[in-house]
Amino acid sequence: MVPRYILFFLCLWFLSSESVSAQKLNRLHLPNHEQLSSERVLQVMQDSEGFLWYATEGGGLCRDDGHQMLVFRSDAEHPDLLGSNEVACMAESGKNLIVGTFHGAYVLDKQDYGIRRLTEVDEKRVDDIVVSADGHWWLTANKKVYEYAPDGLLLATYTAGDKYINRLHEDCRHRMWASQWSGGLLMLEGDSFVPVPWPLDAAPTSIDDDSTSAALLIGTVGQGVVRYFPDGGIVEPTAVSDSVCMSRVSLDLQGRMLVADGRGNCYVLSEKAPQPWFKSSILTRQVADSLRAAHKLSARPTAMALSLEGEMWFSTGQDIRCVRQGREEVVLDKTKDVSAMAFTADGTLWLGTIFGTLMTYKDGHLSIDDYASNEYGDAIIHLDVDSLGSLLLVSDRYVRIYNPARRTLRQQSREAEGVYSIELQETQPGRRWSQPEENVVERMPQWIYWMLTLLLLLLLALVAYILFLHRQRQRFMAAMKDFTSASSPEEGQDICPQGETPWLQNAIAQVEAHLSDDTYGVEQLACDMCMSRMTFYRKIQSATGQKPTEFMRTIRLRRAAELLRQGHMTITEISYATGFSSVSYFSRCFRTMYGVPPTQLGKTTTADDRSPNDNPNRDSVV
Repeated sequence: MVPRYILFFLCLWFLSSESVSAQKLNRLHLPNHEQLSSERVLQVMQDSEGFLWYATEGGGLCRDDGHQMLVFRSDAEHPDLLGSNEVACMAESGKNLIVGTFHGAYVLDKQDYGIRRLTEVDEKRVDDIVVSADGHWWLTANKKVYEYAPDGLLLATYTAGDKYINRLHEDCRHRMWASQWSGGLLMLEGDSFVPVPWPLDAAPTSIDDDSTSAALLIGTVGQGVVRYFPDGGIVEPTAVSDSVCMSRVSLDLQGRMLVADGRGNCYVLSEKAPQPWFKSSILTRQVADSLRAAHKLSARPTAMALSLEGEMWFSTGQDIRCVRQGREEVVLDKTKDVSAMAFTADGTLWLGTIFGTLMTYKDGHLSIDDYASNEYGDAIIHLDVDSLGSLLLVSDRYVRIYNPARRTLRQQSREAEGVYSIELQETQPGRRWSQPEENVVERMPQWIYWMLTLLLLLLLALVAYILFLHRQRQRFMAAMKDFTSASSPEEGQDICPQGETPWLQNAIAQVEAHLSDDTYGVEQLACDMCMSRMTFYRKIQSATGQKPTEFMRTIRLRRAAELLRQGHMTITEISYATGFSSVSYFSRCFRTMYGVPPTQLGKTTTADDRSPNDNPNRDSVV
């Protein structure tokens, strides 16, 4: 029969395994969202360089580099920049960004930030843009679909009847699909989009591939997300039951979902919480040229940082310059080979070089930090500061965490060789992308499940061990009671009580023979038993559940109880006769075992009538 305590812990284990069986899903916010020129976002995406792009309604096109927001929109100074500041959609193709607005389509060159209009689309509203696997651009405007070559040359125009098209999608078999506002589903065949069987009355709002089958995931209005099988036109529901589908979803460089929910909000959905390490783009030549053109710098920057006042500091490889009020000036001349820069909260500028040297600049004084500089000469490819003030020095082989105030330096090696691109993502609050905002689903990660299981197993083993020791002590105390209460064994009677082994009887006899010798200890007892101390310790522990010192003290106290019952000796005489060096220590041990002082035992009860298990005040069973 299974003991009750085992059933209890099994129930706990079952409940814990049910509650931690899945991963945690986090909703993350974009902290630079407050810098947008419009609060209503229709699409958000991350390009191959690591920049975040926002398509806003009324605020134009916005680009976030993690530090500041760059806005492309028509205003009084640039009335013809965009035909409309209401940007509906966008897609990246190489160095270009194709932008669809409520009044026409545009191509943004990310190298020189020049913008040109796609005249074939005219003033029509562009509802969706898709870049196919062969690099072609597909735009839906009004009742037509336009196909462009990667260089921007119009290849073909496809019709779709007299109904408006709102979404496009290329599936894994390179077939082009389209959905209509009125609820139809189309597929490209030849030079036109033709209807396919669509058994639902609900209008589709988005199209995507199903990673688990050869079907399409269709978002609808009213019936949630359904799974559509093109070969048979079969529709079946999915576990996703939201009636309003997320119509604008893309993936960032880390595989997380960038969502514009159709109500103007944007956020990130991720199964993993942000890690204290980072991943995005370093200052490549293409990005450096883009920064040079955008800020009209005199030279290509090799490193860049923003000061606490918002001023742009950059290195040209030969000196350090600063842009103040639109004017560029040299701050540190003859400062060569700087590859990374960062400002700390106290205004100190930290500089890392391609030779691993770390330098500081503050109040006009430049100095080298020999403590954190790289003695191996590995280039510092990135510098950043977390919210706790620690400096992160990144090289191709490892990452160093340096605290200038405490002068502590820790290093973490890379798991694999190669060049790493990076961007800080802290667990502490900071102005970086994707900080935790709220949990969509409160579920514990998988490693907690294994830890709880291990703790439960350890607890079960501890309970079993305690029960084993308790039973051993009960057996020993019963044996000692039988032994001490018997005056002498009868002829032919086994001198080993309660089935104990003869060596235990011999150990008791040895202690009895040296009862009045307070110097007689465990070492001498083990020697008299012809055993080593460790062997004797293990054997007495296994047989009695007591340590050797407790074993000897129990025998002495049992003898003292017998002498007290006889009443022929004083307490002082009994304490010395049973091997206790002082009366106070004897009284304390006696009270611990029997629950009453030795002066009271002889008057009220006998040793046979009181058992150590009857004592409610004892701290432990001895």
